[in-house]
Amino acid sequence: MFLGVLVIFFIETYGHHLFSVYQNVPNITEPEAFAAFIETLPLGAFLFLLFAHSLGTLISAFLATLISGHSRPVPSIVVGILMLSAGVINLISIPHPVWYQICEIIIYLPAALLGYKLSLKATQWFTSLR
Repeated sequence: MFLGVLVIFFIETYGHHLFSVYQNVPNITEPEAFAAFIETLPLGAFLFLLFAHSLGTLISAFLATLISGHSRPVPSIVVGILMLSAGVINLISIPHPVWYQICEIIIYLPAALLGYKLSLKATQWFTSLR
């Protein structure tokens, strides 16, 4: 999960450099100003966040399955649930548009299951090289 969170961090940081609106971010301890700031974010910024969260979850689930050696999706589902929990905490802490909240909740488990499937494919590929 640590690597997945790092992936999310770096993609979000890169996104902050892509969108000029991030240059004047108000303090999160000022709820009204921060909520007004969130309303000014372009669609691309929200899509970039969704991409970061789904890719971080996918990578975490991929590695969890690969490292555990399981052929069942249990490690990936655990990763998906933990990432979903963090996402819900984020949604509660920071105001987001409703469409984003729905997408945010939906992306974690499919991303985790895709990471699981890719891990199985990678394991088969590595095994076939022997």
